[in-house]
Amino acid sequence: MQPPPKAAPPFALEHQLTQELDDPSRVSLPGHPSVLLDDKRGLWDCLDDELWPDDLERISHRLWWMTTQSSANITPLHRQRVKRRMVVVTEDPRLHLVWIYDRIFVKPLPRYLGSYRFWQDYLCDSDGNGKTQDADDGDRTRRIRKAALGYLRTYRHLVRYESDFRMAQDPSLCLVPSAVTWEQFSRFAADLGRITDRQVSGRYAYGEIRLTRLNFYAPLVLGRAHFHRIDYQYGDYFARFYGPVLFVIGGASVVLSGLQVIVSADATSERLLSAALWLSVAVMVVFCIIFLSLSLILVYKVASEWKFAVRERLRLTEERRAEEAASEC
Repeated sequence: MQPPPKAAPPFALEHQLTQELDDPSRVSLPGHPSVLLDDKRGLWDCLDDELWPDDLERISHRLWWMTTQSSANITPLHRQRVKRRMVVVTEDPRLHLVWIYDRIFVKPLPRYLGSYRFWQDYLCDSDGNGKTQDADDGDRTRRIRKAALGYLRTYRHLVRYESDFRMAQDPSLCLVPSAVTWEQFSRFAADLGRITDRQVSGRYAYGEIRLTRLNFYAPLVLGRAHFHRIDYQYGDYFARFYGPVLFVIGGASVVLSGLQVIVSADATSERLLSAALWLSVAVMVVFCIIFLSLSLILVYKVASEWKFAVRERLRLTEERRAEEAASEC
């Protein structure tokens, strides 16, 4: 039986961003001096830690609950500023393109992923031979290659303009290696446009994901209290409850005060009693209307999001079936 054909790197040789691995005397992984290229187990463990977003891959079939079902749902860096989001550098692949409030986490582009030789020798060997450890590593190679393809493609959306590129090379971020020019990156990113959703891992069929939703669904889909903690102090943790608790206390105070006025109204003054009763009832009715309106708005927004998610899910499913039927014909 013929082995499967070797996959090709996602960019052309002349468009690679670094030539570090073209040097035969190179002994370590670019950016990781302690990871030796001839230490296969150490190298693949490093790639697993660097590229495989374990939690998100486990729940990738549920991510449509939490975000738009599009791999292009990624805001370029200049637009992140417009949205008043601060880019926070992370080395955790689980957090890449996860955002919360005014922050978005972005993993810098490793230098070795811009090397044609690296892809050719390590990530494109789908049958488990060559540079991989043994035949059992074939599945691991394919899994990490899919994650690497998806991760690499996110930079095509993050850095669309020269202004994005300058921001990516800012010394405070260093998202793109400083030795790379805008012309180099443009040609490199153009090649990444050929990567399809079928070639990437499940997580990278989606773009940005809101951390509050991941934390909300974590007990259901991950079986733990949260996806990623954002509060490390007791004060920060309990501060989240201040608004809802104060709203409930304020509403209860309004109702109780109204009831108190009704009970304690001077019965000897019929006009005063009538005014107090009407005013108390009116205040309680207004509060109930506000509370009910806010509740209905919340239900409407959640229902609208689910309606959009289900509609998109059905549309993508139909498109996938049509593509499969066309390929069979």
